[in-house]
Order: sequence, then structure tokens, then C-alpha cells
Amino acid sequence: MLHVEPSYSVLIIDPKEAALPVLKRMLGEIGISQVESVPNAVDALSRMRETKTNLLMTDWAMEPMGGAELLRAMRADPQLAATPMMVVTTEPAPAQFFDAVDAGVDAYAIAPFTIQTLEAKLAFLQEGR
Repeated sequence: MLHVEPSYSVLIIDPKEAALPVLKRMLGEIGISQVESVPNAVDALSRMRETKTNLLMTDWAMEPMGGAELLRAMRADPQLAATPMMVVTTEPAPAQFFDAVDAGVDAYAIAPFTIQTLEAKLAFLQEGR
């Protein structure tokens, strides 16, 4: 069973806020209530530097800064280097998955997925940190 502290916070990059209601509901059912969203990776970097973020959830294929570039920027910044990145996508392309894994993402989920899948991925991240 996943245990999250009340202060656990998630930042979601969601340019169209299409996935935000679903992800917020799922995270809430797991016990995570501190969820924010930003429209792009540049804003995500800025927001993570301003506040403590325990997890970044994002798509991999984004503009103008894609997932690989964002991950490199995070890992190069001592303040953000340890923040786990979970790719959440509707794109089942194996090439994208392998690109993300090779780049060093911490978790990867292809939507639609269940709350149990999300909870298992979060538990995995928690154990690895």
C-alpha cells in the first residue's frame, strides 16, 4: 500500500488541461491532494524551482521543449536533479517508450490506466528514492 505524506506534491504538464481532471481525481483517490498544472515544460522548470515538487507528470512529445530536453535540464539542475519524472501519454509507440527510458525517466504510463496502475508506479518511485 502506498503511503504519501500530506505535503506530497505533483506538478502536471498539461497544455490543454485535457488530462488534468482525470489525473487529479486519480491522485486524490490515492491520497495526493497537492496537484498543480502548468501548460509547458518551460513553466514547469520555473515552478519546480519556486516550490517543492515531489513528482513531475508529463507527456514526452511536447513543444517547444520536449521530454528529453526537459529531463536533461532537470538532471543538470542540483535543485531539481532528484525530482522523479513520470511520463503519462496516450501514445503507445515503442520508439517513444525506449527514447524515454534511455533518457532516464523514472516511470512511464500509457493512458488509459487504472488507479491501481498509477498507485503501483508511485509506490515504485517511492521505494527507489
